[in-house]
Amino acid sequence: MRLKPTPLPEGLPALRIEMSEWMSVGPSQNPSLKGFSLRPDMRVAQLAETLRGKLDLREGLDGLEITSTSFVGLVDLGPLRISVRPKLPNMPLAQLLRYAYGLRDVKVHGEAQSPTIRYGLHDLLISLLAEEVEELLHRGLSRRYVPLSADLENPRGRIVMNQIVRKGGVREAKLPCLYFERQTDWHLNRVLRSGLEIAAKMTEDRDLRFRLHRLSAMFYGVDFNAKLTADDVEWAQLSLTRLTAACQPALTLIGLLRNMLGLSFDSAQKPSRTPGFLFDMNIFFQRLLSRFLKDNLTDARIDDEQPFRDLFAYAPDANPRRRAAPAPRPDYAISRGNHLSGFLDAKYRDVWDKGLPAEWLYQLSIYALASPCNVSVLLYASMAATARDERIEVRQPVASPQGFSASVIIRPVPLKYLADILNPANSLSSRLARSRLANQLAVTTTQQLDLAAG
Repeated sequence: MRLKPTPLPEGLPALRIEMSEWMSVGPSQNPSLKGFSLRPDMRVAQLAETLRGKLDLREGLDGLEITSTSFVGLVDLGPLRISVRPKLPNMPLAQLLRYAYGLRDVKVHGEAQSPTIRYGLHDLLISLLAEEVEELLHRGLSRRYVPLSADLENPRGRIVMNQIVRKGGVREAKLPCLYFERQTDWHLNRVLRSGLEIAAKMTEDRDLRFRLHRLSAMFYGVDFNAKLTADDVEWAQLSLTRLTAACQPALTLIGLLRNMLGLSFDSAQKPSRTPGFLFDMNIFFQRLLSRFLKDNLTDARIDDEQPFRDLFAYAPDANPRRRAAPAPRPDYAISRGNHLSGFLDAKYRDVWDKGLPAEWLYQLSIYALASPCNVSVLLYASMAATARDERIEVRQPVASPQGFSASVIIRPVPLKYLADILNPANSLSSRLARSRLANQLAVTTTQQLDLAAG
């Protein structure tokens, strides 16, 4: 569903609220929110309701309370502009984004000049896109043979005889021909240029916007579509060949930016530079861990979101609607040899600082009870240097000889350290550190992570 906030009136400064993910801001933290209400504009109030679960806004007795989740980005609600930033500094975040989405190690702006410092995560993605497209243009735009038909004085390709017959013979000094010509104006290049044009409308950074328009102008003769669809991007990705595989990182970034456009203005209204962009850091974190574990585990195999079909089953004599039993899908199933070892789940929330929500514990307890070792592991993103493993025992409600039947291990993933060992500039010691960290994250016993290099 596409959300459509009201554009800010010209010349009216927005009330800007800056916060990080998993954070609450209200009148006690920001006096500007005291007495603030969205109700006078029903359209804005409806948008705020639609944002629930991504960005929660609640009107209390004192004013407006805003709570962020794993979504980061920028949203306009009438005169209110909410900016949710990731806690991870820009340079480590750029490194992790490149690794998670298979981007090349291109040059990234230094931290002091980082666009995310001023505007948001979307500008970091846009900056990475500009770097990717510059590299593609340096290599030269890919060309493709495009079928053309025309009446030519100098025949080329195949003469279309049935057209001559329909005309009653040759009546002029031209022949209808069907021929092929190598052109840059084809679907892949159109998607790339469309992505640049869309990115230029998303950014408020003038220098970055000028850079994108300059790159777009270098696609001379290539048409573009201002309303790029998910099918357009997917078709371009599926059509990649060995000769055009270098375009994959740019297409990935265009897809991510397009997905952030869940908030947009009506096409009939005057466009804005920042109508609203939200990026789910939880999906990014899950993808990051999936690739890291698959690349670096030495004695185990990871399968993503495999449904566990034998955990629940309707009683044969008590299923009158013939319903299918629910099949939980843990983020990762870990196997050693041919045997299932346990389940891992990934959450982009610093549980060490923010605590563990009860609904997550219920889910993890089910995974632990279904695991062969009666243990499940939650891997969470952490910036705390002191974070370490915690374990919650799932006890029997009535005393039993075992004392407890399952355990949930809550394990931090040190993001800064992970970005450091994923830096391709590091040497063999980082490869060893990656393998050690991956194997430590996947164990089903309580431990203290060893982050020493070597």
